[in-house]
Amino acid sequence: MSYSLNASSNDPRVEELKRQHQRRQTRLLVTIALIEGIALAAAAVAVYVLGLIDQEQGIWILIGIAAVGAFVMSTSLMSLIRRHAREMRDLTGR
Repeated sequence: MSYSLNASSNDPRVEELKRQHQRRQTRLLVTIALIEGIALAAAAVAVYVLGLIDQEQGIWILIGIAAVGAFVMSTSLMSLIRRHAREMRDLTGR
């Protein structure tokens, strides 16, 4: 990712902010993937292994879980990107 900044890209504060953003983003994506994966696995087991839910209805449950996960991931990433932009603006004055 490249930035057009007033501060030098070699500025240690800018570099630390970039690393911090990458860590937050990685942690967010891993957390969402784990939660969504567990939810999808549990739903798949309930539908296809245990037969607790009819398969025609179960597919919609799986699609719903995936859709909710995608929405949460998108909104969380957008929030994280806005936060990073705000922090970068505050740090560099732009």
